[in-house]
Amino acid sequence: GSPSTSVSRRRTRMRLLLQFKGKTTEVHADSADTVIAAAHDALALPSDEWRLKIVAKGKQLQPGASLPALAEGAKLMVMASSITAVERGLTSRSDPTVRGFAAEDEAASRRAADTAGGADEVSVWCTSQDAEHKFCRFEPCTWQSFGTRPSSTTPHAFEARKLLLRLATDPAVVGIMRERRYRVGTLAEMDPIDDRLAEKMEGGGKRLLGYNTNHGMSIHVRLRTMDLRGFEAYPSLVDTLLHELAHNEVGPHNDLFWHLFAQLKADYLRHHARLAQSGALFSGASPLQLAGVAEQVSDVRAAVLGTVARDRMAPLPPAQEALLDGYFSLTERRGGNAVGGAERQGDSGEGASHASARALAAERAEARRLQQQQQQQQQQ
Repeated sequence: GSPSTSVSRRRTRMRLLLQFKGKTTEVHADSADTVIAAAHDALALPSDEWRLKIVAKGKQLQPGASLPALAEGAKLMVMASSITAVERGLTSRSDPTVRGFAAEDEAASRRAADTAGGADEVSVWCTSQDAEHKFCRFEPCTWQSFGTRPSSTTPHAFEARKLLLRLATDPAVVGIMRERRYRVGTLAEMDPIDDRLAEKMEGGGKRLLGYNTNHGMSIHVRLRTMDLRGFEAYPSLVDTLLHELAHNEVGPHNDLFWHLFAQLKADYLRHHARLAQSGALFSGASPLQLAGVAEQVSDVRAAVLGTVARDRMAPLPPAQEALLDGYFSLTERRGGNAVGGAERQGDSGEGASHASARALAAERAEARRLQQQQQQQQQQ
């Protein structure tokens, strides 16, 4: 063309700024094709090796199209992909280490089943929970929860889960869950250094060992020692679990609660005593050895009173001791739940069952009367 035509064409070209990998490059163009060509040249990306995606005002420039309404010096974003890499990706097989949506769904289902505690999970007790009255899920604490990475002295969450399963499948705990018809949504490890839990503490300086949410929706038990180097002793964990199970029925720490806790502790010890007397072994060991209660079952009453006194930080009053003795007498007559595990012959059959039910009702009524009397004294 003539010189005048060339000058006219140069005047219609716009100054544009290409942004690529954090750098800005100036080009002049009057159409999408000239912008793409200029980008290949200015950025040293040959068109036979690279594909460019240039975005202006949120829309990709298409070859053969005109430029959108842009101001002088407008910024365009440039993205480049190697033609060889693109073709390789289109023709290569999928990476077996990268899961698709179906595989992700299957993995999620497995994780859910693992959290729920499948029937094939076995603890050192080699027993199963009751089909209905049980702990439905287990949740150990991971290091992300309490802010300390696992080390050679910090038990892994896998070990914490095994301990939760051991507590849930303890034959005496299984018996209590079935007898009392308890069902707990989640048995979880309590974060040992979570400051927010301090709000739930009832006394200054008292360590929080566990808590029960909504009467059994979830129970959290502190498994780890304060220095995170190991787990608390198993008998202590069982006492904490029994304490929290008592909150399934009674919320406040009143006389009725402590009497119920004493009952659960007594039931636990006598159940293991009966198993030991029957010669039962679990993983080749005596139940008293696995539960760590050999000394306690030698005097169940004293063990129960000592456990409750330590927990409430005060001895049981005489009236509470009398109620506990009444419970011992009642459950002995019902058969097999004798102090120290000894069975007692005697009342049996339907008449004894009705008598036991009446005695138990009377015992609970007396406990309620004591509770009301205590409340009236506090109000006065």
